[in-house]
Amino acid sequence: MTGGGACAGTARMRRAVLLVASVLAGNAGACVAEPSIVTREPGDAARAADIVAVIHVDHVARLTAKEQAETDRLFTTVSEKPFVPPAPSVRVTVRRMLKGAIPVDAVIRNGATSCEVHLAEGGDYVLFAMKPAASSDRIVPMNGTFRLDKTRSDAAKLAAVESSLTHPDLIRP
Repeated sequence: MTGGGACAGTARMRRAVLLVASVLAGNAGACVAEPSIVTREPGDAARAADIVAVIHVDHVARLTAKEQAETDRLFTTVSEKPFVPPAPSVRVTVRRMLKGAIPVDAVIRNGATSCEVHLAEGGDYVLFAMKPAASSDRIVPMNGTFRLDKTRSDAAKLAAVESSLTHPDLIRP
């Protein structure tokens, strides 16, 4: 092969093997990152974030045709460089602000890959995020953001968040 075809073939084969292995393992959507992504405990995530809020996802926009074409290109072109694919935007209603502020017109970036936070339309979440660099930038949810369902476990996680923000100087065991 010419023009790096052997390397391109090897990279495609490696991707295919990883995909098949994850499907066979029953975890096709699992995030594989190097270094590994560690999900913070809710209290730790709250202390680290600039923005902490209970939100309701009103609408998830679809990718535009241009964004979809770019996504297809990124996932079918062999490259050794890391990339961030285009991602849909999410419109939310803020139910409670626990830390920081979210502007009224704020748009949140929805995760495009299994390694990012994905917000489902109609769901309630406890959002952890850093303040965007520019007012026109989308808010990017931090790892640790979680869906807030009506379960005891989620109520306990929310209580841990609230406690960490109310009593930030307590020594943790």
